[in-house]
Formats: sequence, C-alpha cells, structure tokens
Amino acid sequence: MKIKIFFCVVWNYESRAAGLAAELKKSCGVDSELVSGKRGDFEVTVDGEKVFSKQILSRFPEPYEVSNIIKKWL
Repeated sequence: MKIKIFFCVVWNYESRAAGLAAELKKSCGVDSELVSGKRGDFEVTVDGEKVFSKQILSRFPEPYEVSNIIKKWL
C-alpha cells in the first residue's frame, strides 16, 4: 500500500501533513510519503486513488478521519 499526502508549501501545510503522517503511523502502522503539491493542496491518496481532498470538501480532515479511511484498505 502506497500512501501519499500532498500538501501546499505556499500556505505552509507541511506541518499538518507531517502530523497526519504521524497519526497514520501510530493508528494504522503505515508509512506515508509527503509530497509538495499545488497551491492550496491537502490531499491523501492510497495506491493512486484519492481518499481525501481539502479542495473537494473545503476543509482539513478531522482527527482520525483519514486513519479510519485507511483502515478500510488494510
């Protein structure tokens, strides 16, 4: 399983992305790759399939929201 977290450097979302990566490691036992994305990006993909998008939902994920999605893939 390949998890990527795309984040916007311009808006300094890197710390949020790192926090999410740590959450995924702790709650799901999976590693994720942080990827500098486009302006405003905060998206998570699993094996290339988008499972969370800030641009679509107009918000950041709630605590453990993405973890619960990832657990369905395990």
